[in-house]
Amino acid sequence: MRTRRNQRYRLLRLLMLLRSGRAPSARQLADMLEISLRTVRRDLDELRDDWGAPIEFDRRRGGYVLTDPNWQPPIGPFTELRLSAGEAVALLLAHTAFEAMRGTGLEDAFRSLVAKLPAWLPESVSVNPEELRAMFSFAFEPLRGDAREVAERLHALRQAIDGRRRIVLEYASASRGEVTRREVEPYHLRYFDGAWYVVGFCHLRQDLRIFAVDRIRAIEPTGRTFAPPDPERFSPEAYFAAAWRLERGEKMVRVAVRFTPEQARYMRGRKWHPSQEAVEEPDGSLVLLFRVLGLEEIKRWIMQFGAAAEVLEPTELRDKIVAEAEKIIARSRVSRSVTLDGVKKG
Repeated sequence: MRTRRNQRYRLLRLLMLLRSGRAPSARQLADMLEISLRTVRRDLDELRDDWGAPIEFDRRRGGYVLTDPNWQPPIGPFTELRLSAGEAVALLLAHTAFEAMRGTGLEDAFRSLVAKLPAWLPESVSVNPEELRAMFSFAFEPLRGDAREVAERLHALRQAIDGRRRIVLEYASASRGEVTRREVEPYHLRYFDGAWYVVGFCHLRQDLRIFAVDRIRAIEPTGRTFAPPDPERFSPEAYFAAAWRLERGEKMVRVAVRFTPEQARYMRGRKWHPSQEAVEEPDGSLVLLFRVLGLEEIKRWIMQFGAAAEVLEPTELRDKIVAEAEKIIARSRVSRSVTLDGVKKG
């Protein structure tokens, strides 16, 4: 099946080259398609004899031409390769999103794909990338880390995941910057808030761990492979559904937060977490209920709403927020001024 599919794409590319009007020779076609002369001649015969393509050899120009550049096979394998206008828009929007995201290592491949887009559209359909850019835009957090290094790490990680190959990571922790060596079975890559992460089984910790790609100092192959993880052991949906953002603590905790009637208007209708439940109160306030692993990330999320949010449970989370608020108040009461060059005065 894959061989036949590859041939269909090769025949489509051959048609594109013939439509260019440059009258390429069989040797030039073979070089451009990176196939043998025998394969080129066989493909030309198939297009001409089986599909009725008006292909002729122009002796004066020394190459092959499509005498009717608008010719399309009425039926057959090429019809399924044509994109609709909606599909073309979706592809261009994906390209725009990848450009905004950066650091994927796939930017050049997307640009090449978009450059080929006109040949995949019916003659009656056109899509203007500039008009799309004026209509849609994407705002992602700036990529964390050096874009070139992150792209190189992602490439190595994609290969390891695809080949089920164990690797050794030299990894710098976020808290102390301590560098450790970890043998890891990489399972999954995730982009979140301007940073890339890899999830895998860490043999040092004997458990699943998540590593920030920009904090990976080196990736070394081990020559060993691993079996695909059992879905009950790891699936991206289940793994991230229990986390708030990316944090995964030791135990599942039920969190209840009440929002004032004014704030509730902005909270309704949005899914903040997969476990979310909502309870409407008579005064117009809204209580959101969550079940999450860990409290640090959800604490930061709640504090952004200030006095408009009240933690109902657990008590541990209420205490954490009170302690954090007291630190903020204490620091705010210290009278000090800072000059533009960073020298404190007061």
